[in-house]
Amino acid sequence: MVDMKDPIRDELIRELRNFRRGSGYPDSTRLTGLFYLTEILGNGVPERAFEELERLYERHGQDPLTPVGAFFYLSGWEIGLDSVDQRRVRYHETYYADISTAWRRAERGIKDLTTLIRDRDETSRPWAVVSLFQSGDKFQPFLDFNLGYESFQKPGVFMNGDQVPVDFHVHGETGTKTRYTSRIILPESPLDLTAEFGESMATLRVLWNMPVWPVWRVMSWTAEPRIMTVMRTFRERAIDVSLQWWGHTPAAGTELERDHGVWAQRQRGMELQRQEK
Repeated sequence: MVDMKDPIRDELIRELRNFRRGSGYPDSTRLTGLFYLTEILGNGVPERAFEELERLYERHGQDPLTPVGAFFYLSGWEIGLDSVDQRRVRYHETYYADISTAWRRAERGIKDLTTLIRDRDETSRPWAVVSLFQSGDKFQPFLDFNLGYESFQKPGVFMNGDQVPVDFHVHGETGTKTRYTSRIILPESPLDLTAEFGESMATLRVLWNMPVWPVWRVMSWTAEPRIMTVMRTFRERAIDVSLQWWGHTPAAGTELERDHGVWAQRQRGMELQRQEK
């Protein structure tokens, strides 16, 4: 199995361990120098970030026998003390646990807490754009991916339920050394003209398994006003996009609008793809 890596997650783990080492009762000053915790939880404001940590404690960390609770206990919540070692001894004496139990639980709690915090970060994450072009009885999707230093797997692409083989290679993004891009141009395909009102004429699903969930965007150019673009996202790192027929008469036998400007935009995208190669 591939070990999925996320540098920001690694930094959060390191910063939570540093936070745990502080003396006394925790407060916002203990976040000094902990960049990612402060940015993600408090938008750069330590006091706001500490308030969010307190909310996480109230929701997930009040039982010291749980992994997250053990982390907050060893960080000094409710007990203070001068060092994390003193808090480990107090945990041992209070809960009749082996001297190493608190540490093992807290390490698991750090990973659990990191997952909760990382999911809040809306900026430092991969993103993908699904573009759909429709003119007449045909449509064509473009897929654009942008990612940082995260490890990644090739996306899975399904058109009308059938998996489509894709060539996924990333390139350095122009003007930055920290982001990478990839574009996939899928083949032009016919719409299902047997669709009736509210039924799909075409469906596209993209699965992209990343160490942190991606941000999805959809851009749709449809010449036919009776075609609606419908999007649905999933927490398991997937998106469904469909073109649905919303005409009161069946699509079969209906002359669908064409827009040569749509194809001009599509051709421009294909030209950009050739230039990247």
